[in-house]
Amino acid sequence: MKYYKATPVAALIAALCIYFALPVYAQAPLPIRPARVVLGGRAVAMVADALYAFPAARKAVVAIAGTDQGLGAFLEAVDPGFLSKPTLDRSAGAEAYAAMKPDLVIVKSTMKASLGPGLDALGIAALYLNLESPEDYYSELAMLGSVFKSEARAAELSRYYQDIVSRTEAAAAAAKRAALPVPRVLVMQAGAGSYQVPPDSWIQTRLVELAGGKAVWKGANPGNGWATVGPEQILAWNPDLVVLISYKEDSKAVADAFKADKRFASMTALRTSAVLGYAQDFYSWDQPDTRWGLGLLWLSKSLYPAQSASLSIEAEARRFFKLFYELDDARFDAVIKPRLSGDWR
Repeated sequence: MKYYKATPVAALIAALCIYFALPVYAQAPLPIRPARVVLGGRAVAMVADALYAFPAARKAVVAIAGTDQGLGAFLEAVDPGFLSKPTLDRSAGAEAYAAMKPDLVIVKSTMKASLGPGLDALGIAALYLNLESPEDYYSELAMLGSVFKSEARAAELSRYYQDIVSRTEAAAAAAKRAALPVPRVLVMQAGAGSYQVPPDSWIQTRLVELAGGKAVWKGANPGNGWATVGPEQILAWNPDLVVLISYKEDSKAVADAFKADKRFASMTALRTSAVLGYAQDFYSWDQPDTRWGLGLLWLSKSLYPAQSASLSIEAEARRFFKLFYELDDARFDAVIKPRLSGDWR
């Protein structure tokens, strides 16, 4: 599948069309170069990581909900003093935001129904971001670039993602030309002895398909959140590759626990040693965080190693953290590399 290569102008037009045509964004006029920005709500880590990819926006952040998913607060490495900023509960109401005297509130679009009416009533401008797909990233980076007068930066970041999508498509196409079978993949979140699969619409499913795999669970979860699946269903799917996610511990540990579970001993993936923990650092690379491009590259290499033989995950991680957050090799070695976990190599 091909995706459009957005020019800066096209990306901005797309973002503005979404802003004015769809209900995911606030209707109040957005300030330009806001001086006081508050980040909050559920999944705030994704919002914060996207915003902090814009150096011009960082000093404007005056308060933020907790961004630690269980493996540490990444943005302290980018903005020393980040952890000293005032915090909000992720379920805080509009009055708590108003107390911070923001020019702009930025939250995920899933927060609009509960938070939006209160913010509107108080006259507080809000920007609601989807950040759930490559297309969302292209358009919403353009929107952030427009708000913070960083249009060239937004275009640069979008080109990074578009390049990664093109490279993974090329690897999958090469595998098809070589007549390799399409790997059947099962991606699950592990925790408390149970396993959960994502909905079809979530980026975990999309990344498998972009990488050239078949998401065996597709169609099994019509909801809007993780759905628990039992061992019988996992055995029935019998995937070629199992990828385990954990947001609170080393995913390699949960992958090892899966491999040691005798209930799954007959599975193809166990017999071929094809059970992996999703690569991670402070955050897992499977989710719609700015790291989704790294997650896509890692998954592509896991599915088609021969077609990705020249791909170095460490080199790609260094490139990402330098481009998005100005972490040079020394800072990468000190802050990021010790956090790399899962089966990331």
